[in-house]
Amino acid sequence: MRVLGVNNAKAEAEWQELPSPKVEKGEIRIQVEAAGLNRADLLQIKGLYPGKVDNPILGLECSGIIDQVGEGIDEAWIGRKVCALLRGGGIADYVVCSPSVVVSAPNGIELSLAAGLCETWCTALFNLWDQAKLVPKERVLIHAGASGVGVAAIQLARLLGATPFITCGSEKKLQYCLDRGAEAGVLRTQDWAAYFRGLGLQFDVILDPVGAGYLNKNLSVAANAARIAVIGLLGGIQTECNLIEFLSKNITLFGRTLRTQPDSVKRRLLAELETIVWPAVARHKVHHGVEQIVMPDEVFEAYQTMQQGDQFGKTIVLMR
Repeated sequence: MRVLGVNNAKAEAEWQELPSPKVEKGEIRIQVEAAGLNRADLLQIKGLYPGKVDNPILGLECSGIIDQVGEGIDEAWIGRKVCALLRGGGIADYVVCSPSVVVSAPNGIELSLAAGLCETWCTALFNLWDQAKLVPKERVLIHAGASGVGVAAIQLARLLGATPFITCGSEKKLQYCLDRGAEAGVLRTQDWAAYFRGLGLQFDVILDPVGAGYLNKNLSVAANAARIAVIGLLGGIQTECNLIEFLSKNITLFGRTLRTQPDSVKRRLLAELETIVWPAVARHKVHHGVEQIVMPDEVFEAYQTMQQGDQFGKTIVLMR
């Protein structure tokens, strides 16, 4: 079968041929329809992923049809259309996983488009809903608002009754975010913290994939008892900050990566996805966020676009 692996000597992704995976006891096998591309893939390709990589095959999410089950799994699973939240291995013709990390594909969209939902929406759910406890009428600041996670977070905030604001990299991306539900936003090339302070805005929750480069500015626009979720390190790994801001504002700062969470956490997030998001998808109240659909031979160009920061929303690769 085809898999998208990593040539470690060249620090490049490459298509490889491997035997189809065997299904062990308690497992299911998915015939992959499509898979999502993520920034975590770029880090894995370069050997820079901040954590253990259990699977050398790229792909943290996919959609497809269950075609085999292992011992102890009800054969009624066979033929189900599902989405999977994986530790890797999703960009392949087949992937084997535990049934605890799959969820029935939502109604209202094509199975291929569902490949781009799990990682982005579960990241948003994990940080905004599960960890930060975002509640109605709170304000949330979402950095990199035009990214896949950013688009999901904007729409999730609206579903939860909160008001999302964003930063992004271009006027075109700003309009894209406004169209997806952002209240307002500003380009990251401007002094965005001064912009929001000038409007008298403070934020109850901040979702930040940038890291060190934004910490002090985040503190300056954080409300009392704000929760700051660091989900990436695009702006560096080390910085200095004024701890008085933490103490005087009672701020909570936490970091989360979805990939390394145990299956029990992923199962809970997928249940929340099915309860909170899938009905909105079926009623077309939220947009799936997939803006680029590529074929296998176009994956490398898609990763380059992502690396350059030119991507809008989510990119998926069709495997069927």
